[in-house]
Amino acid sequence: MFAKPGLFSRSLELRLLVPLAITIAVALAIHAVIGYWGVREELKRFIRADLARSTTLIRNATHDGMLLNRMSEVQSRIENLGSSSGFTAIRVYSKDGRIALTADRSERGRVIPITDKECTACHIEGEETGEGVLRSVEMPVLGDGHEGQRSLSVIMNEASCSSLDCHPPPAHRPVLGVLDVQMTMAPFDEAINRARQQLGTTTILLIMTAGVIVAIFIRRLIHEPVERLHEGTQRIAAGDLHTTIDVSGQHDLAQLAGAFNGMVKDLRGAREELGEWSRTLERRVEEKTQELRQAQRRMTQVETMASLGKLSATVAHELNNPLGGILAYARLTRRELAEQGLEPGVFAQIDSYLRLIDRESVRCSEIVKNLLVFARGQSVRTKMVSINEIVDNSLMLVRHHLEMHKIRLEASLLDGDPTIVADQGQIQQAVLALLMNSIESMHGLKERPAVLTVRMRGDADRVEFSVQDTGVGIAPELLPHIFEPFVTTKGETSGVGLGLAVVYGVVHGHGGEITVQSKVGEGTMFTVWLPRRREAPGTVGGDGGKEKGS
Repeated sequence: MFAKPGLFSRSLELRLLVPLAITIAVALAIHAVIGYWGVREELKRFIRADLARSTTLIRNATHDGMLLNRMSEVQSRIENLGSSSGFTAIRVYSKDGRIALTADRSERGRVIPITDKECTACHIEGEETGEGVLRSVEMPVLGDGHEGQRSLSVIMNEASCSSLDCHPPPAHRPVLGVLDVQMTMAPFDEAINRARQQLGTTTILLIMTAGVIVAIFIRRLIHEPVERLHEGTQRIAAGDLHTTIDVSGQHDLAQLAGAFNGMVKDLRGAREELGEWSRTLERRVEEKTQELRQAQRRMTQVETMASLGKLSATVAHELNNPLGGILAYARLTRRELAEQGLEPGVFAQIDSYLRLIDRESVRCSEIVKNLLVFARGQSVRTKMVSINEIVDNSLMLVRHHLEMHKIRLEASLLDGDPTIVADQGQIQQAVLALLMNSIESMHGLKERPAVLTVRMRGDADRVEFSVQDTGVGIAPELLPHIFEPFVTTKGETSGVGLGLAVVYGVVHGHGGEITVQSKVGEGTMFTVWLPRRREAPGTVGGDGGKEKGS
């Protein structure tokens, strides 16, 4: 398992600030150390130069007294100089290593062996005589817990001293002694410590100041733009594509924010386009679904009507001959009874029975005839006819019904070419059936105006004819079966329900379609589409518009 990333690994600001702050701190620390050692060495050179000046000053101050051999005067001057601040020791060694003069009287007369470390620093072996030769050197010493500086300089025998009795001439003794001057480094150490403290404090302040400045710049130039980008990506992830990131300037993050805003704009446009395509697709799917449902309903209706047509044809064929026989024997019986000379009362009663049989047989024959029209259609000869003329003639035939029942007619015929290839008689029969059906649905209508609306329109391929009424309407459960035989909305006392079935057979026999829309209490509208031309002119008829001979 991976460890959860810490704050340092997650924060870009810290990942930039910490290494940069460490780099600045190390650079300033190195600079401080270099500066410290430079100042230290410079102060050391100053101390050494001051020691050299002091040694020269002491030599000059004691020169005349030594030249005149006034040792008490020289001793007094050395003591005065040794009491000055900074000097730890002032000595004058004789040739044999005895301390002849010193600022500390207790040291006077003490002999320093030639092998002592204080002497070996200045003595080297002579190249010719083998005697020790002195040279002037500077060497550090430790005193009072502080580092010190020491200057050993040779006191040469001068020619001006040869007349005195205190020492031999220079030729015999070129070196009279050694001047030893020692100075403490305590003031230097204090100055160095103060400088080190000041330099350390200054370095820390500089590091802190640089860190704060760097943190401010990183926060302004990096953290805040990155934070805006982060917040913008979170809003976009939440679905807000109207997000814009405001980062001003010409730097890389500003350019990145601009590119980000452009990307969001393109993404928003793409989502809107996808949404529009989705809505369009849903609408088209819904339209196609409705079309498929309508096609399925029409196919179901066609299959149902085809099955009913076959059944109707079989029933009509089986009933037609017996009905013809009943009608013929009823009429024959009436003629025979007329010749029998029966009493008038008896004859009248039997004759009324036979007339009833005759009338009902004729009625049954009409029903059978309509069943055959629905099932197979009638063999008809098609020709070029005017649909406007057919509708206009049909309206004239029902005009008295409209006036009698106070029904207002609103009719508009077809503009342009009104011709179609059809059987005029059958089309007029279908139009009349639709008109009468609508008129009968508005009988006794009182709660709203009775209006019959006839509309026609068409294009180059087909014509549309619609009949709309404001009648009682058709119940929803009855609407899918309205074109089936023996289905009626007029009750048991009026009609047998073959009118719309015949209309359906005529329309489909001409290769057309018929639909119905209805709401109970509002009215019904039948719409018929008929093709202008058949595939091959001639006699059409029956089921599905199959051609037959004349």
